[in-house]
Amino acid sequence: MEKGKRALWCVVIAAAVLALCSKCSPLYGFNDWMDANIFFTMGKSMMQGKVLYRDVFDHKGPLLYLVYGIGTLLDATGFAGVFAVEIGAFAAFLSLGLSTAERLLCKPLHPAWAAVPAAAIAASRAFSHGGSAEELLLPLLAAALYGLLVQVQNPRPMPLRQVFCHGLLAGCALWLKYTVLGFYLAWVLVLAAAYWHRGLHRQLAQSCGVYLGGMALATLPWVVYFGLHGALGDWFTAYFYDNLFLYAGERGGLAALARHLWWAVRDSLPAAGLLALFLAWAFASHRRAAAASVAALAAGLALTSLMGGYLVYYGLVLAVFAPLGLAPLAALALPGRMPALARRAMPWEALAAAAVWCALLSPNRALRGRDAQTLPQLRFARTIAVDHGDGLLNYGTLDGGFYTASGLLPPCRYFCVTNMPLEGQWEEQNTLLENARVSYIVALVDDLGVRFPGYTCIDQCSYDGGEGPVTWYLYRRQ
Repeated sequence: MEKGKRALWCVVIAAAVLALCSKCSPLYGFNDWMDANIFFTMGKSMMQGKVLYRDVFDHKGPLLYLVYGIGTLLDATGFAGVFAVEIGAFAAFLSLGLSTAERLLCKPLHPAWAAVPAAAIAASRAFSHGGSAEELLLPLLAAALYGLLVQVQNPRPMPLRQVFCHGLLAGCALWLKYTVLGFYLAWVLVLAAAYWHRGLHRQLAQSCGVYLGGMALATLPWVVYFGLHGALGDWFTAYFYDNLFLYAGERGGLAALARHLWWAVRDSLPAAGLLALFLAWAFASHRRAAAASVAALAAGLALTSLMGGYLVYYGLVLAVFAPLGLAPLAALALPGRMPALARRAMPWEALAAAAVWCALLSPNRALRGRDAQTLPQLRFARTIAVDHGDGLLNYGTLDGGFYTASGLLPPCRYFCVTNMPLEGQWEEQNTLLENARVSYIVALVDDLGVRFPGYTCIDQCSYDGGEGPVTWYLYRRQ
């Protein structure tokens, strides 16, 4: 019953803060973030038989598209299904974070305490629109953090079945977004150092093999999936070669890393404050092994996640450490530190404060409650629904959400134009329109009727999705 109560609290807290802060929430009508819509289109295409990377192109990990694909099974023209997945992932993260804080404090905590890191994360700039890969990575990272902090306090080796599970989760993270591998490398090094120091040499060798076995098992389904479809080359080219060698990023070595780390702290300031509070408390209370382990994981994570380019949501992965701040905060509420009545009221006060914090400070708050029918995605979808004919092409830019709202599958591999410098995406889209192969075009430019005389503009809609005003144009084949 206690576990059920705890799980329910975490789900309710996750649902509450995400309802207020995530644009996948019904309070926002529609998530117009282009990245989320690319993930949605890739996931929906996968669920309807298209092969990732070969038939539809983007450069994130296949597990991310599978997660979104599961969401599309619940809602094929909106984000209700993705929102449900988002709640489940965030609730798991909060539960693991709460368990980690309890192990550090050696005291049980009321589940309402989870509202503190939940609000700190969801209302931060780094949370961005909602539904990012970094957000979905949080429970995977939190599981590894919990396992390591338990182990550094335990002189006995970690059971091999647990090592295997951690390897399996690391493999899942690899195929969701590989830039977090620095976190897992630091995890392995910290654990290896602890084993070596304790003279557990044979157990260290066994654990390394079992950990790699877990990663291999997480990889096997994708090898089978892409192998059966003859798309192994497309998978590795898109996910590794294109990301490593073509994706535009800042090259500045340690100077760039320091700058990006500063921006990440700025964009997730409340969560960074909780981490700083934990580190100060851990050193002051002689929990230095835990503090050193956390610092190593944070350094490894920053090294691979922030060394290249920087976008505002990249820093969200550092929020995995935010629940650690609950240990020093809750220590203030231990018996003898404050009156019993105030101590019992503190978790509920934290819950109320978290709700107010999210309502008032979320970067998305201005878009909450907007009329969904005024958005170009839903407005154009009503027109296309009358006769979608040969489908729709999102021309010349990232996925604006029109495939999502209309329920249509993309007509070609390059269903939008990504940030990759790939000339093939422009060639494929231009050829499609030169031959008038699709019935509708959506674009951010108003001159396509001149460039492609077979189309005429039939509607336009301006709006501000939180990143400045834009105007979308809808063209129809004549």
